[in-house]
Amino acid sequence: MTIKTVSVAPEYLSFYIAGVHKITVPLDHDRVGIVATDQCINVGCLYWNDGDTTITLGPFDELPPQKTLPRFDRMLDTPEYRVVISDAITPDMLTMAVPSVHTRVRIWTNHKTEPDDVIIALG
Repeated sequence: MTIKTVSVAPEYLSFYIAGVHKITVPLDHDRVGIVATDQCINVGCLYWNDGDTTITLGPFDELPPQKTLPRFDRMLDTPEYRVVISDAITPDMLTMAVPSVHTRVRIWTNHKTEPDDVIIALG
C-alpha cells in the first residue's frame, strides 16, 4: 500500500470513512468532531470557505509516528476489502484496499471540531 493525500473543502463540514458506498452517516449533533458506527465514521473538518482540509490516508506502519494518541481508534466494517473516503458530493475522495472485512482505523486531527489536517491510519 501507499500513503495517499488529498486537499478538499467539503460543503457540509465533514467527510465520511466507510467500507462501502451506500452508508447511513452518523450525525454529530453535539459537535464532538468524530462520530461513528460500525459502518461509517463522520469526521469534522474546516468550514469550506475557511480553506481546504488535508486528508492523509495510509497503513499505520507506513505513516510517520505521531506525537499524540489518536482522537479516534476503532474497528470499521470493510466488507468489500476497501476503505472509501467521501463527502455528500464527492463519492471517492480517496480509496484504499484493506486485507480484512474489519479494519482498525486511527485518526489524528489538529483541531477537535474544525481541523485542517487529518491523518487516518489503517491497521
